[in-house]
Amino acid sequence: MDELIKTFHIDWKLLVAQIVNFAIVFWVLYKFALKPLMKTMDKRSKDIEKSLEDAKKIESNLLMSDQEREEKIKIAKKEASAIIESARGQGQKQAEEMVEKAKEEVKTVITDAKSQINNEKQIMLKEVKQEVGDLVVKTTKKVLGEAVDGKVDSELIKKSLDKIN
Repeated sequence: MDELIKTFHIDWKLLVAQIVNFAIVFWVLYKFALKPLMKTMDKRSKDIEKSLEDAKKIESNLLMSDQEREEKIKIAKKEASAIIESARGQGQKQAEEMVEKAKEEVKTVITDAKSQINNEKQIMLKEVKQEVGDLVVKTTKKVLGEAVDGKVDSELIKKSLDKIN
């Protein structure tokens, strides 16, 4: 081994000094560079894992909220159709009530008109009877040439009116 050391010109003092220097540099790099770097890498790994878990939670929550939204939309559609049907039913009921009310009003108007027509007919008949009576009296005066007393007049009027009816 001595020959090997002489052939390659290896100085054992220098070799020991280099080993000590390497150990010091390694220790300094480990202490101030490698250790903080490992901590930072561990922290980032944990952060990435946490972010992935959070992303999975968010995705599952998103799916759940989509399902809930779909359920709410279905419920809202059912409620809307129920409200529409109810409104249609109420509208139809109100239309029927309005038609019935209009029919009743028409019946009332027709009844009132008939009674008014009957009243006017009675009044007209009285007026016609009165005019016919006056005409009979005038005709009788002309035919007889003189006025007949009131009793005879009223009897003649009654007979004439009875013949008309």
